[in-house]
Amino acid sequence: MIDSRLIRFSSDISPRHLITLSPLQFSHRLLRRSHTALRLLRAKLRTRFVLRQRWQGHGTPRVLFVSDTEGATHHYRVHNQIEQLLIAGCSAAICHPQYVAAARLVRTCDILLLYRPDDTPQLRAIVEQAHTRGILVIYDTDDLTWDERIIEYAALERYHGIQSLPGFRNRIQRERAVLSLADVCITSTEYLADLVRADTTIPVYVNQNAIDEQSLRLTQPLFHDHSQIKDMAQLTIGYFSGWAQAHEIDFAIITSAIQHVLADLPHARLRVVGHFDIGWLPPELQSQVDVAPFVPYEKLFEAIAATDINIAPLVDNPHRRSKSAVKFLEAALVGVPTVAADLEPYRMIRHGETGYLAANANDWYAGIMALASDAQLRQRIGQAARIQVLAEHTTAVRAAGYAAILQATAKRKA
Repeated sequence: MIDSRLIRFSSDISPRHLITLSPLQFSHRLLRRSHTALRLLRAKLRTRFVLRQRWQGHGTPRVLFVSDTEGATHHYRVHNQIEQLLIAGCSAAICHPQYVAAARLVRTCDILLLYRPDDTPQLRAIVEQAHTRGILVIYDTDDLTWDERIIEYAALERYHGIQSLPGFRNRIQRERAVLSLADVCITSTEYLADLVRADTTIPVYVNQNAIDEQSLRLTQPLFHDHSQIKDMAQLTIGYFSGWAQAHEIDFAIITSAIQHVLADLPHARLRVVGHFDIGWLPPELQSQVDVAPFVPYEKLFEAIAATDINIAPLVDNPHRRSKSAVKFLEAALVGVPTVAADLEPYRMIRHGETGYLAANANDWYAGIMALASDAQLRQRIGQAARIQVLAEHTTAVRAAGYAAILQATAKRKA
């Protein structure tokens, strides 16, 4: 089936537009839209006919990851977990659920791992083949994606309008349908695992998000540079909102504290990197706020290293509590100290030692001001945070435990 986006460009060059476009404008519009259509067509063909990653490693179990995700979520739950398997001596491959030879690949694996793929006939055929052959099917998730209450928790109506809610509900129902196909579920946090256990009868295990070896190498020089105490005329507080248009409600819980901080520190600035509507902020605060575009994962560490303090606010609801602590992990790698919401994702932080936890506006103000007023404290907390991450949250540290989970579940299936 042809992706509807491949023909959507025609709506912008329909006859009703011709009277308002010059010939040159029309040509440019047509060329740009044609390039977009070609790019999407190439992506569709690549998805269908090109294997994302062939088998790597020579041990068992052989784990076939099936995923249609991209970006940071794919990096943590597919790329980094494959790295853990290879370190542990197992084998892994990746394919898109639309890949034409996916069914043949299933015959070569011991475990079929589904990382949040869409519920399609192609996926159902893959899973049915796995069940027929007695192959363990695992559903992996790092988010509360199958519960319709996410519409309320993530304020989807507020962000996207009531007309978008049927589409969201449909997607949530398809996520739940895929979860129901699995023999086992693996999540990124214990809190999220408990939500799955409350909603299903299948066994649930936890493998937290971990930092891969490439990120460790990439951040080493950034950490070295950042760990040097410098005299600075300006202090930068960083908030990395990410890709989704959903984080203004998180920031709202600390707006009053940030106003207080910036009023007391006129030389300081708040830098928001990612999708964020600055119009949500009070006008008197906006003059000390910079909003930078979303950056891809490979550029993220440079952006974090350009700040002095990292903040990670969260609204207190089950969806946000299900998140993982990647904002802390990523900042720690470059030695930037974090002040985070005192909720499940960030309770790995050792308060006052590897970061600060904040439960109310007073906590947020105190934590940020403590770091803002003491460069040596920022250095000490940032270094301790990196040490904690290296000791507890890397793919090398997690490899044996993750492999043990998969080996144990595969034996139970057998």
